[in-house]
This record gives sequence, C-alpha cells and structure tokens, in this order.
Amino acid sequence: MRQSEQIRVGESLLHCIDNKTTALADRIYSQPTQEYICQDVAGKEHELFFRKTPICVGLSGLLPEKETYYTHDLSGQPFLLTRDKSGIFRAFLNVCRHRGARIAESCGKRSSFSCPYHAWKYGLDGKLIARPEEISFRSSPKENHALTELKAIERNGVLWVMPQPEGTMDLDTHLDTIDTDLQNFKLDNLHHHETRTLTRKMNWKLVMDTFFESYHFCVLHKNSICSIFHENLSTFDTSGDHFRLIFARRTIEEIRSHAKSSWDVLPHIVSIYVLFPNTVLVWQADHIELWQIFPGKNAPEEAVIQLSFYTPEKSVDESSKRHWDNNLDLVLHVVENEDFPVGEGTQKGFHTGAQSHITFGANEPALAHFHRTVTNKLKHE
Repeated sequence: MRQSEQIRVGESLLHCIDNKTTALADRIYSQPTQEYICQDVAGKEHELFFRKTPICVGLSGLLPEKETYYTHDLSGQPFLLTRDKSGIFRAFLNVCRHRGARIAESCGKRSSFSCPYHAWKYGLDGKLIARPEEISFRSSPKENHALTELKAIERNGVLWVMPQPEGTMDLDTHLDTIDTDLQNFKLDNLHHHETRTLTRKMNWKLVMDTFFESYHFCVLHKNSICSIFHENLSTFDTSGDHFRLIFARRTIEEIRSHAKSSWDVLPHIVSIYVLFPNTVLVWQADHIELWQIFPGKNAPEEAVIQLSFYTPEKSVDESSKRHWDNNLDLVLHVVENEDFPVGEGTQKGFHTGAQSHITFGANEPALAHFHRTVTNKLKHE
C-alpha cells in the first residue's frame, strides 16, 4: 500500500474511532432469503459466475518453480494448472483426449503427465508427446489431441483462469482499479504454506457474507478476536464489482504520536480484498489468507471453502512450520467453531418462513454492494 494511501486509510480509521462511526451505506438494503435457497437461482449463478467469469485459482506461490503443477476441482471444472519449462503459467482441463480420464491428481513437480488409463503422455504445455500403439492412431495426428487449454493469466502474483474453453478473458476490464492496489503487496514473492478444504451446509454467498463486516466481532468472537480489533469499524472502497474493507486493530492508536508523513499503518490493520465473484484475499501484517468459495455438490444448500495460507518465507525447519501451522489453526478455529455454525443455522432458518428478506444495515455497506452486484448481474444475464 502506497504511503499516500496509508495516510488516507489511517485518517479514515482514526476519524471513525473518534466519532464512534464506520463506513456507511446511504440506506438499508433488503436481501431476499429466496436467493440463498432457490435451486433455479443457484443454477443461474453457477453458469454465470463459475463458467463465464474469470476465477482466481491461487497466488503465484501455488506453482513455485518451473515444471510444477496443481489440480483444482472446486469450480466444477477439473483444472490442471501448470508452470511449464519456460516458467509460463498455463491451465487445462484435466481430461485425457483419448478416453477422457483424469491425467493428474494432487500437486507436485514433474516434466510430463502419463494418463493412468492408456499411458498417453502430455507435456506441461499440454501437447501430446507420445501414445502407445501409435500406428493405430496414425490417421489422427498427435497435434489434434493436445489437452484442452483454458485462458490463463498470471497478474501481480494472482493466477486467473477462464473456466470454459471458449471463454474470453478481459482481465483489465474485470479487475478495474483493484489491480493497482494488489500490485503493491508483491504477492508473487509469497510462499504457499498449506491449503485446507472445508465443506459446510450453507449457501456460498452466506459464506462470503462472513467476511464483510466487523459488527459481529465482539458478540460472536468475544473470546477470540474481539480484544484484537475495533468492532463495527471499517473503511469500504469499491473497484467495479470488487471491493476492499479495512479493519483496525486496537493498536492503531499508536500512530497518533507520529508525523503523518511517516505513518506505518500496515501493522495495525487487516485488509480484506474481495475479488468478485468468490475470492476473499485477507492481507495480514505477516501472511496472506486466500479464501476461494464455491457452491458445493448440493447447491444451494452447500458450499466448499478452500483456504490457502501464504507466507513471506518458506518453512525450512520444524520451528517455522509449527509457527505457521499454529497461525493457520487459529484462523480455522474462529471460522469453524464460531462463524460457520451460526451460518449453518441461518441457512436452515431461511426455510422456515420466518422472514422473506434479511436486512443489511447502513453499517454493512459491503454486504449491500456484493448482493446488489450479484442480483443485478443475474437480472441482466
């Protein structure tokens, strides 16, 4: 974050503290509960947001060096992500062009893939290198059987994929101005520590809602993070469909004793970047949490959540690994034992008829922005 932006954020947060306020929407927003439980809505969302919209699949550290690969299945499309021999990020459908078997599982380092069914061999650039009994396929050249490639772009340390082979990806338009902000965090220098996957009985949008306000911090999280953060206090800035929230740690008061020109706000905040439609990038002072949230197999009543933890340095010994494991466990404790149980109860409540709409207060502008964007895009599809 540039110094000028740090000063602006610091001034805004201190103003909120002094005036006991927060970033405010211009009005209350009502969100139909039907949009969390309707099968038809879920189908339209899947087609628009998880087939026709660029998806963030990770940060550059997911593929840390040449000839590495990672399989990603949460969107419903089986992605095979690679960094080829030239260091270029590529994405393919993880489907053999012979009989349709998956050619790779998990992640790792290798120079080629061999299909487990008939041993057709592919390079990390997707080209078919060899196939047993070549004479039986001589009328169909190998170049006609390369893996199906997807549009893939690596930008400022973020990996983007277009889920459908025929899709086009205008990343400049999609990212709007949020790309400039992300650039300053040097995300491409981070190391992938670990990824964990969770499945919960709640709509994917309800999982997203978890991250969009601090109004609940000292109620739901009174015994965990309440003492660390100011509650019901944040900045809120939009960038097209995307947006940024900044929550203030209680330590932010320390900057008052310094000249504004030397303010170092970063140790005293947490920045939440929402990369529409389904990615939440949480910038902490010493690490990055990347949350990717997808509809589950039982949509709209299920979500699959993937949390990837990125660190400034690679864990080289048991002590550093234990340090980051403990940090990851703490993050998961808060959401698994505090946020998500409430969310699953909320999902059940949507079916009771207790209310036709839920209410987002003026102090919850990010929730209104996100749901208004989702609803408007579905209407115009």
